[in-house]
Amino acid sequence: MDFFVECLGASREVGRSAFMLHTDRNIMLDYGIKIFDQSGQAKFPLETPVKPDLAVLSHAHLDHSGCIPALYTQSRIRWYSTPPTKDICEVLWMDSMKIMGDDLPYRLGHLKKAQKFWNPLLYRHPIVSGESKIELHDAGHISGAAMVDIECRGKRIFYTGDFKCEETFMHRGAKFVEGVDVLMIESTYAKKEHPPRREAEEKFMESVYETLENGGNVLLPAFALGRTQELIALLRTYDREIPVFVDGMGREISRIYMQYPKYLKDADAFKKAVRSVNIVQSIPDKKAALREPSVIVSTAGMLNGGPMLNYIFNANSESKIIFTGYCVEGTNGWMLQNNGNIVKDGQELAIDLPVEYMDLSAHAGRSDLLRFIKTANPEKVLLVHGDKPEDFAYELEQDHGFKALAPLPGERVML
Repeated sequence: MDFFVECLGASREVGRSAFMLHTDRNIMLDYGIKIFDQSGQAKFPLETPVKPDLAVLSHAHLDHSGCIPALYTQSRIRWYSTPPTKDICEVLWMDSMKIMGDDLPYRLGHLKKAQKFWNPLLYRHPIVSGESKIELHDAGHISGAAMVDIECRGKRIFYTGDFKCEETFMHRGAKFVEGVDVLMIESTYAKKEHPPRREAEEKFMESVYETLENGGNVLLPAFALGRTQELIALLRTYDREIPVFVDGMGREISRIYMQYPKYLKDADAFKKAVRSVNIVQSIPDKKAALREPSVIVSTAGMLNGGPMLNYIFNANSESKIIFTGYCVEGTNGWMLQNNGNIVKDGQELAIDLPVEYMDLSAHAGRSDLLRFIKTANPEKVLLVHGDKPEDFAYELEQDHGFKALAPLPGERVML
């Protein structure tokens, strides 16, 4: 029996993660969307003549989950994820339908069908399909995020999805694994080392305090999923008194986080933190957020829409914008950091407020990627979910002796 994987996305790119793994079953690993592409159009997974028998979703971010409902335009397969992943997906999918509408390859009926065919899969509680055993490990990335461990006929294939080994306020971090035959690993930060977490947090808080003391608002563009919750926890761990306002879809995602306390490092602390911030629910709330020096956490993380744009245009001149996450090239967030402007309603607008970037990434940095690969010690490494991973593949082969590949979109890799 031949083992192979078809790379339908996230191959030499970040976005639209989708991999069809063939053991004795055809297992779809993630099925996502690339929302922000330089073409200006969303990109979806490539088509494959091989039909899945089941799907396993690593986590809820749209670049991994956003096309799951499209599987139900033709099939009736079961898909598996942790419970928080499923609940968060439903929120994100409905929001995507409002924003993208007919540009999506599925409709509301397909989304509802997907909901019916979901099956829960908990960490360290494996299932068996045919001769394939599938087990999830905590990925330390966001609530419910998982690394996928597949064994079949003595061969072990490990797919990391997005993962982080270092502890954050919300999560304990992924554990290293041993004895892997094939490792499919994200390579988002293969060329970059993250600063020590405590050092980054302290630098972040120094910038927050400086802005507040000057009478400004600290504007934190944040992804609704993951980053909003981490920022709430960070701010309240360091300071219980400063005014913090939370706007955008992160409010609903935070509610789901609190429904699944076992997926958080310290659920009680997070609940207290959420109760202590001001949840923005009305126009008067928005005005109140800007009336005094405060910290405002709001979508969108890359500034392509969301309430944060209005805060930026209405904040006083002593305010500051701090990015803490990745912005795709061509998005408003990227343009603001590189060119000092954004595009709103078709117009290019200059932003006079100071802009900073603080690295609080929820992905593994270069040294943890190398350590994960060396600990797993696989016969073959597939580098996915990264820009120009072929450079890292060359380094792994030349300097570390691994057989490493950076597959192309549409490529079938024999395992």
